[in-house]
Amino acid sequence: PTVALQARVSGVVHLVGIIAKDGTIRNLEVVSGNPLLVRAALDAVRQWVYQPTLLSGEPVEVICPIDVNFTLR
Repeated sequence: PTVALQARVSGVVHLVGIIAKDGTIRNLEVVSGNPLLVRAALDAVRQWVYQPTLLSGEPVEVICPIDVNFTLR
């Protein structure tokens, strides 16, 4: 985010969510992270699509911790 760059803020935003049977993210929640980075992390992760987890060949929902790293150039 522009504000974070201007403030020279970097760090990790820790999230947890559910990877649905179709690979999309549901129930995404913030565990911790700098408030200047949280919105960008949530917006990015909501766009991700994972390969569904299979159990006995069938897709299942799984709870997944997700870390988003923000670094300065």
